[in-house]
Amino acid sequence: MKKAFLLIGLCCCACFLQAQAPCALPDSLFSKWERRLDQLNTEDPEIITLHYLFLQDIQREITRFRDTKLAGYAKCLQVDYYRLKAQFGKVAYKAQAKEDLLLVQKGLVDRIFYERALDELNYRDTNNALYNLDRALEFNPHQPDALLLKAKLVLNRKQYREAVDLIHLLYTRCELNEQQERDVSDFTMVLYDRLYNTGSALIEKGYAADALELFLALEQFCSNMPSGYCNDDYYHGILLSREGVYESYLTIAREAERRHNMEMARKFYKYAEEYRKAGTEN
Repeated sequence: MKKAFLLIGLCCCACFLQAQAPCALPDSLFSKWERRLDQLNTEDPEIITLHYLFLQDIQREITRFRDTKLAGYAKCLQVDYYRLKAQFGKVAYKAQAKEDLLLVQKGLVDRIFYERALDELNYRDTNNALYNLDRALEFNPHQPDALLLKAKLVLNRKQYREAVDLIHLLYTRCELNEQQERDVSDFTMVLYDRLYNTGSALIEKGYAADALELFLALEQFCSNMPSGYCNDDYYHGILLSREGVYESYLTIAREAERRHNMEMARKFYKYAEEYRKAGTEN
């Protein structure tokens, strides 16, 4: 009789332990994690950051399973606990490997977009190149290579003010390596020459009002550049050798005044007066 009660008690205890333990095998859960991990993209910069967040959700589920359920399977008589642990370890390892890779890729998103821009330029697609450069700069606003390439492209599109703004960012906010310093310096000369020569050409053709935008960009360029880069009469000298200089000065002054840029207007009225006096004396 005692043996019968003891046997019944052991059976009840085993049943109780099995009832308390999560004895339903989690194969479907492991398979679900595997499928979700396989769907994560580690190459496309458009979604790398988003998929890194998706991975964090999977990692939280894996950690919660490990901390709250995994050990309970050791009490399940019909479960090969060590085999189950090995299966879980395989999924957890795969998730960690994905996280390590996505973490690296997440830090390189700006570079990936920059390299895509270079590739687009191989096909002469400037619009898509600029799109990728803008995306690169969303992730890293002070990425020197992306800023310099964008400055070159907008200069070619005659977006002079934007080119000037970008070159100022390169000088004031970016850490440049030796090669980047040389590249930025070379482009700075190209930018200055383009502004100077384009303004000069506009004046020569009689488009003084159109030249004002160039002068404004050139003034912005020189006033914010490292000291000593531009001399004081960087655009004054453009006009001195041209016919109709006096009228050109007045035209630019009036255009500046119309745009409420009184500093520029005063400057060119002064140039006109100086030129008039010089002509009178001669």
